[in-house]
Amino acid sequence: MTDTSYVRTAMLPAQKPPASETGVVHWVRANLLSSWGNILLTALSVYVIYAIIAAIGPWLFRSVWNAGSLQECRQIITATWGEGKTGACFAVISERWQQIVFGFYPKELYWRPTLTLVLMLVALGPILFSWVPRQVLWFSLTFPAVAFWLLWGGTIWLPVMILVGFALGFVAFRVVSAVNGLGGVLAAIFVPILWWMFLCNPVTALV
Repeated sequence: MTDTSYVRTAMLPAQKPPASETGVVHWVRANLLSSWGNILLTALSVYVIYAIIAAIGPWLFRSVWNAGSLQECRQIITATWGEGKTGACFAVISERWQQIVFGFYPKELYWRPTLTLVLMLVALGPILFSWVPRQVLWFSLTFPAVAFWLLWGGTIWLPVMILVGFALGFVAFRVVSAVNGLGGVLAAIFVPILWWMFLCNPVTALV
């Protein structure tokens, strides 16, 4: 009779991996402490981060968000934290945040840069994320012209005619490259340039 006592007859339950091989501990050991070089770089990085926080931390902690002027801001810091102490005067941000965000746009036109930002995020969608439908790429291609019109105003036909130049270059490339590859590349370059230099403005004036 064959001895089969060494053959397992039941499966052992699954065990959790060692703490050193999973989670934060494993990540730190594998990425930050895997060699003497990485250990030195990690220690240097920790020191640099500590030095930055130690330098600007107190300055940020003693920040002032409500003041009528820089002089008043400094007076508040001195009165609160003592003579010789410095702090961040962020009151200008709360006072001038609209100018920081929108520049010198009139308030009634704030919608233009705001809409441009929203459309830019939409245009970046198919470029950054694979789950966004590929059809949105057509909008990504036209977004620079739309953004130009939204930010600078004027007639919509100018950015449209710029896009037409690119379209003509693409058509010229497809037609000429069927005969000569180098000619197709040259046509794709020079046809849009000729359109923008000589025909774009007259056609825009007609429409």
